[in-house]
This record gives sequence, C-alpha cells and structure tokens, in this order.
Amino acid sequence: MHPKKLNIKPRRLLRAVKPWTLCLIAHLALPHAAALCAEPETEPSLLDKLDISGSFDYETYQYPKTPLFPGQVEQNHAVRLKFRTETSLGGNWRAGLQPFFRHDFVDDRQSTIRLDEGWVEYARENWDLRVGNQVFAWGQMESVNLIDGLNPRDYRDDIVEPAKIGIPTVRFRWKFDDSDLSFYALPYYMPSMFPGRYNFYSISGGPPIDNADEKFEAQGAVRFFHAGDGYDFAVSYMNLIEHTPLYDFNDVGVLVATPYRAERFGIEMTKVVDSLLLKAQGFYRIPQIELLKEAFTYTVGAEYTFPGIIGLSDLTVFTEYFGTIGSGGQVRFQLLEDSLFTGIRWTANDQVRQELEVGAINNFNNVGTYLMRASYTRNLTDTVQMNIAYTDTFGFFVFPNLDEDGDGAFLARLRYSF
Repeated sequence: MHPKKLNIKPRRLLRAVKPWTLCLIAHLALPHAAALCAEPETEPSLLDKLDISGSFDYETYQYPKTPLFPGQVEQNHAVRLKFRTETSLGGNWRAGLQPFFRHDFVDDRQSTIRLDEGWVEYARENWDLRVGNQVFAWGQMESVNLIDGLNPRDYRDDIVEPAKIGIPTVRFRWKFDDSDLSFYALPYYMPSMFPGRYNFYSISGGPPIDNADEKFEAQGAVRFFHAGDGYDFAVSYMNLIEHTPLYDFNDVGVLVATPYRAERFGIEMTKVVDSLLLKAQGFYRIPQIELLKEAFTYTVGAEYTFPGIIGLSDLTVFTEYFGTIGSGGQVRFQLLEDSLFTGIRWTANDQVRQELEVGAINNFNNVGTYLMRASYTRNLTDTVQMNIAYTDTFGFFVFPNLDEDGDGAFLARLRYSF
C-alpha cells in the first residue's frame, strides 16, 4: 500500500497546521512575538497561598464500669477541629496560625477553643525572631518527655498523651552550621488543664476543683541544641512557674491548685547506632516552695527497629526508665520517680497504613501500679483514618478519691484529614 496523500487546499492551510507549528513559525520569524504563545500565568488562589492542612475528628469514649462516684459521666462524645497554616508575608516575614476546637456533647467542661499557634516571624540567614503563641518540642522520649516543660498540657484531650497548649512567647534563635541557641521570654502563665469533676479521669473524684488562674508573670528559658553525625545533645535552663500545680483538698472539701515557681537545669542526649536509638535526658529542679525539695529527675531509654519482619512491615521495641536522685516529692500526675515504660509498635507500611501500638508504665514504688494502652490505626480511604484504643490504669494516679478499678476506657475515633 502507498501512503495516503494529503489533499490540502491553500485556503484551508491554517486549519491543517497545528497551533504549536504557528508558534514555532512566529518564534523564528518574530522573536518578540513568542510571548504571545506562552501559557497565561494564573494567580495563586487564597488557599494555595495559605497552605492549609488539618483534621476533623469524631470520637467517643466508653467506660465499662461507671459511675465510680455520684455524677460521673458514663460516656463521652466529641468533635474536634484542628488546622494549621503558614504563609509568607513578603521579604523576610512569615506568619503561622493553628487554632483548635473541641466540643463534648456530654460534658461541656471538656470543651475548649484556643489558638495553639498564632505568630509572626522575621528571619535572616543566621537568626530569626518569632513572636506570638507557639508550641515547642524538647526531648526524644517515646512515652513522657519530662524535660519538655515550656508548654502546658491539655489532659482533657488525652490523659496519657495530652495535647500541648500554645503559649505566648518571644523566641530569638541564633543558628549555626549544626546547632542553634534559642532564648525564650514567656510573659504569661497558663496552667495545664485537667478533666472536670465528673469526668471518668476526674482529679477530685466528684468534689469541686479550684484550678490555678492564668496571669502575667515574667518567665524565661534558654537552650543550646547540637545535631551531630548520629549524636545529638542539648543543654537548657528554665525559670518559670510549673504548669502542673500542686493539688490538695482544703477544709471544705474543695481540691485547690497551688502553682509554684522552679528553676531547671537540663540536659538531653541521643545516639543512633544502626537500628538502635539510645536516649537520655534529665534536669535538676530547684522548686521555690517548701513542699518540694531539690532533686535530679532523669530518663534513660532505648528503641530498636526490626525491619521487614513480615513483608514490608517493621517492628520497633521501646524501653524507658524514669528515676530521681534526691527526694523530689514528684508533682501529682507524674508518678514517675521509679517507673519503667515498655512498648512495641508494628508498622505495616502498606497502602492503608496499619499501625499497632502497645505500651505500659509500671511503677516500682507501689507494686501492682500500672498504666497500659493498646492502640490500632488504619486508613479507610486516602483522607479518612480510624483509630481504636483501650487504656487501663490501676493505682497510677495519686489524687484522693480517685478509685481506679482497672476496668479501663475504650476510645473510637474517625479522622478526616484535609
């Protein structure tokens, strides 16, 4: 067969020539006309500029054996909304925003609206200055980072892994090649938030609670961090009001919070050896209150990852020991003077991102005292995630009137991410 001949009439030449051919001709004949063929520039949308990401959750807590005291809620149902955006303001200026909203349909004492991040930053090559509500992260422990004391916690969100509450801060950071030196000025005190009087994890067991008040108070901290070749360390100093106050009942049966100021001299170290991660941290605390004495509180730990145990899945094993040198009289809700954390995490690395975690903290001061959690997570779709968890404690929280019977609490959560 012979190729089919094209029958193009002169008056139809432009119809037969492809648009890109016309552009090539224009570029060769009239170089300045090439811009006529370029794709028109589109202005980025507001959402593209803001780069918003976040999640919307529905969660329910079920308590098998309630009430333990009169008025205690038997279940909780709540929705949560959290999103974050960070954008350039032009030049060396940036801004960040992260609000958080939670509404509990059963116990309104668990509901909250706050701004965890709301800051403006001016950055140069070797330093930056950030002002506003901020959240910080110190330490590398898997269970509890006792050295991470700049932010108060929201134990209403989770009694075991509480969310951090953003706090007004002025942070100046001086950056070097492998390290940085940060200065923090915190002009406002905010206490950690605990579950209400009728919650399953009520810190009073039903009686009224007189929480600490927020107030303007001069506080400060400084931290030097160095990242080496498989070895990181940091040293820090804090002078601030501890976010977890001392609690005790007064003469009329009200649980009263007593805030106190303390100084902390801290150190953090991590070392990576192949699949083994070694961790250590501690701080010497000088409390300015007669009820507590000076003490050095420390944590040492290790985690090891076994890759490819079943297909692509990994298994990570954790262990961490909490100790105290000296009689520190640990603040309530941190019964970790002589405790051991052990845990495992199985990560499937599959399309639905399955993950199973089991961990427990055993206290050796009181034999039989423990805190345990088992959690399973997987994706239902690309944007919807399911999480179920069971938490059990026995004799772990030392608040009066808190009768932990060991029956635990179940959590089911659906999360939509955007």
